[in-house]
Amino acid sequence: MSLLSANPSYFDDNFRKQIKPTALGFLRQLSGLSIFDIKGKDTSRTRVVTTLIHGNEPSGFIASHLWLLSDSQPETNIRLIICNPEAAKNKPIFSHRYIANSEDLNRYFSASISDSSEVAIRASQIMQAINEVKPEAIVDLHNTSGSSPAFAVAVNECEKTLALASLFTNKIILTGLSVGALMEQSFNAPIITLECGGASEIYSHQVATDGLYNYFTRANLFLGEEHNILVHRHPIRVELVADASVGFSHNRLPTTDITLRADVEQLNKDITPAGEFLGWYDVKQGLPLQAIDEQGNEQIHQLIETKNGCFFTRQTMQLFMVTTILEIATRDCLFYATVKYLNKR
Repeated sequence: MSLLSANPSYFDDNFRKQIKPTALGFLRQLSGLSIFDIKGKDTSRTRVVTTLIHGNEPSGFIASHLWLLSDSQPETNIRLIICNPEAAKNKPIFSHRYIANSEDLNRYFSASISDSSEVAIRASQIMQAINEVKPEAIVDLHNTSGSSPAFAVAVNECEKTLALASLFTNKIILTGLSVGALMEQSFNAPIITLECGGASEIYSHQVATDGLYNYFTRANLFLGEEHNILVHRHPIRVELVADASVGFSHNRLPTTDITLRADVEQLNKDITPAGEFLGWYDVKQGLPLQAIDEQGNEQIHQLIETKNGCFFTRQTMQLFMVTTILEIATRDCLFYATVKYLNKR
């Protein structure tokens, strides 16, 4: 049985009059990949927004709904792409990263053209919808998998990318890791992923709403005041090895291979010093973690030290995307870490 609707739906400005007044009502109006074209003052340029690639990350969707409800006209044409409403509509609503028994859509944008799976086809449709309008910029809106301040992620370091990110946040990670995400693709335009913060935090929805206003109403995204943004480079992805299991608790759990401390998400907020306690592991089994850098090298022993069944940070680092959601921690990764960062520029 098909889990994702086969064909995208296109809407123009006229649909704005029919949109339900709540985000939940709007979501129920969508049957699949939904593409909204909003006419701008300058019709020679188009900016793209993608959101809801993950069904449990609603901030970008909420902000987009508010803009569509308004009578505002953007400075340029806007193409708004709501990527995976099927996952968001799967009950409990806004709680599923992807459709049950499916795969993570944001790991399929580099899929082979011969891949005929539903999720690969949806990824291809999204990229086609972006390429159709030859955008001058692309913003992909997400929420972090745990409680966290907002930050941007990009693969290309250039002034345009930094300027784009600064419309939303004062922090960006520049990464060379490849996971098949939308931001890794080439559209001949600057592209960022914006992690608005935790999905259940009002602050995150405000970050998306304010950022979209800046993005839609600036006549020129890349000129004007100097951007002031903290740049982090070379993130390392920390994940479980093989079929290892993880739990979260104030005490060591006898039912999992490792136990991360219950409040580990708090480490998203600030620089973590060397020697910070992270959790427990079974000394007899060893530490079932790996940390892969941008060159594919194993770096776990440069990041983590162990002692008497506990593990700690070996050096000062910034942790990102630390989560206590078991599905994400198990199927994706526990967190990312950067160990070098630059001052504001």
